[in-house]
Amino acid sequence: KTMHKIDIRFAILLAALGLSHAFSFTTFAVKGFGAIAYRSKQSSELFRTASTRKEDCKSPLTLKAVDGAAGPTKTALCVLAEGVEELEAVGPIDILRRANVKVTTASLTSDLVVAGRNGIKIMADMDLDEAIRLGPYDAVIVPGGPPAVPAVGTLQRDARLTKLLQDQKAANRLLGSICAGPTVLHAAGVLGGAYTAHYSTRPVLPALDEARPVVRDGMVITSQGAGTSVDFGLALAEALAGPAVRDEVAR
Repeated sequence: KTMHKIDIRFAILLAALGLSHAFSFTTFAVKGFGAIAYRSKQSSELFRTASTRKEDCKSPLTLKAVDGAAGPTKTALCVLAEGVEELEAVGPIDILRRANVKVTTASLTSDLVVAGRNGIKIMADMDLDEAIRLGPYDAVIVPGGPPAVPAVGTLQRDARLTKLLQDQKAANRLLGSICAGPTVLHAAGVLGGAYTAHYSTRPVLPALDEARPVVRDGMVITSQGAGTSVDFGLALAEALAGPAVRDEVAR
């Protein structure tokens, strides 16, 4: 169903584990969710999830949407800050692009290379100022990480993001957040009455639902953490593209 027959869960699992038992990596670069490369310190060989030609290493990897889908009709913005939990960003981005949603990734700063919590570097499409100018978007997604990592506090303090989230809520457009990301929505005053998040956020979010991996409350979708990234991405896909597309992507 997808170009190069990449299995979603296998690709995401590789990113999550970092293949730490096999290699010691120095680079994981994502262009939007394009070229993905791993380089081992023990070897000069370049391993890629897809492509058999070395010269393709800098070229974007095209992910094919589900069969029969027309051009993208929905849009989403994923906001990235230093220290982001990589899986919580890359997983939903991958799934949404398979659902034929046009996903834009934005860095909070002019430096488009965002270093994640585990040292994996993600290259954003543009900075947040440009992304806001190109909006609005059908969905705005805020991946998180544990409350103690820099990304969460940085996101909470960014006035541009706060206004973006508030405008998104006022226009009744979709909001999505995962792990400690819902504390960012809470700080902006846009978190719904029913939600979930990482259990460690309970001091800030006392009503979080630990029984459900994903909670949808109106136009706000929240999820627990890295381990529920696939479920989170599929819930976003269903909200934006419908249950049939969601089911096809999940197959």
